[in-house]
Amino acid sequence: MKKDNFFESVYKNVDKDNLDAIPWATLSPNMHLVEYLDTVNIKGKKALVIGCGLGDDAEALAEAGYDVDAIDISETAISMAKERFQTSAIDFRIEDIFELPAFMKGHYDLVFESRTIQSLDPMHRDDLLMIMANLLKEDGELLVHTNVQDDHEKYGGPPWPLYRRELERFKDHGLTECYNKEKKINRPIAPYDVVSLFKKEGK
Repeated sequence: MKKDNFFESVYKNVDKDNLDAIPWATLSPNMHLVEYLDTVNIKGKKALVIGCGLGDDAEALAEAGYDVDAIDISETAISMAKERFQTSAIDFRIEDIFELPAFMKGHYDLVFESRTIQSLDPMHRDDLLMIMANLLKEDGELLVHTNVQDDHEKYGGPPWPLYRRELERFKDHGLTECYNKEKKINRPIAPYDVVSLFKKEGK
């Protein structure tokens, strides 16, 4: 996939003293990830953050004890994340998720993504779901945070709404849904805040 310069342009043009101006930057770890970390045995495990942005989720994983890789397509985002977490052992990497190094396949005990799927053109969605599923080791887990739209509605993007039926497609790639938590929020498009946990069952 050809690299999209949109994300790079946002990071590159932001006032470095006003990072809150980045629409998706909270400057704190995702609350659903934090809740997940309270439930797992982390010792010796490898985690990946997809679309890591400024690095807060990756740092939360590292502090919890994971060996962490964190990827983003934006060179500036990766540079800023490295600067913010200079003493961390996180491997921040500039990567296009559609052109990942071969070693990453089947490499992770946990993959976390928050609203990355819906930020990319839905014409690539089936490929994207397969790529994410294939990053997991046997018994690895995929934690997905997204905004979901009712299946009967039709909206454009970006961001493009994710539909419930599309989350179900992870099952087509060998994953089992462990839980799905949904909360209605006050917005006209994709009005459901959803966090889903999937597991790649061992043989």
